[in-house]
Amino acid sequence: MASGAVVGTIGEISQAAANIATYDTRQSITPIAEIVPVIDFDDSIIEVIDFYCRLEGYAGGGLTVTFDWSATSATSGDVRWCVGIRRIEDDAEDIDTEHTYDFNETTDTCASVSGERSRVSVAFTNGADMDSLANGESFILRIRRDPSNGADTMTGDAELWYWTVAIKET
Repeated sequence: MASGAVVGTIGEISQAAANIATYDTRQSITPIAEIVPVIDFDDSIIEVIDFYCRLEGYAGGGLTVTFDWSATSATSGDVRWCVGIRRIEDDAEDIDTEHTYDFNETTDTCASVSGERSRVSVAFTNGADMDSLANGESFILRIRRDPSNGADTMTGDAELWYWTVAIKET
């Protein structure tokens, strides 16, 4: 595939066993407005959400994960987003054991109006940085907010627009 092509497909989204980011919605005050589904990440504890994925059409470059998010109420401050990959290698990865994720992190500033979106990009280089994930393999993409990091200064929930998550080859 060419650089920039979507190579990761999401089959399922699941809450982790602990420190769970929660499903929520946003809706304006007008009665015929759309209801926007989001996943809330708290500002006082590290919370995660897992995406169960498959890599298809991947030619061996790096990966870039992008997604949109908004703030429940804040109009200033930064959020520390972390993205990690767990490769589910054939006849080698025991999914009954806990995995230690190596996260790639970025800090992003919330929009100046609550409810407006911001877009995040997190890059992975080919190899160990993405758990040596290869074409045709299944994997878990874990996204978390890290409010314990000093760079995370936004108060209130950060809302992941989970339906915007894209995994592209770079």
